[in-house]
Amino acid sequence: MTTERNQGRFTKGTSGNPQGRPRKATAELEKALRKHGAELAGKLVEMALAGDSTALKICIDRIHAPLKPQAAPVELALPDEAGLAETGRLLIQAAARGEIPTDQANHLLNGLGTLARLVELDEIQQRLERLEKATEKL
Repeated sequence: MTTERNQGRFTKGTSGNPQGRPRKATAELEKALRKHGAELAGKLVEMALAGDSTALKICIDRIHAPLKPQAAPVELALPDEAGLAETGRLLIQAAARGEIPTDQANHLLNGLGTLARLVELDEIQQRLERLEKATEKL
């Protein structure tokens, strides 16, 4: 079965090279790295110890993952009796007044939204259980 149409064109959706471009160069590089990997790593460490800052950075990046920025903890007085909507409003107001950074307010609001969904699911589950008990009595 041929997949070619007239004038040397392939039918729509059929590749003229189904196995894709050969990855010979990549395969050869991987083979060389496997063969000489230990020597290269040794040379890299040697260069880093000799003061090569690029080699040092490569070594450190391999030893320890880059640090991610972390926000400093903040303390906010939120009333216990405040509902989810009121708590969200208070968080937005605190960010607007500069009491907490806006990125922290965003994280807290996202957590509040997740909590609201969990509360909603819990309430739905309780209502469903009550309905099931009521239908069992019928």
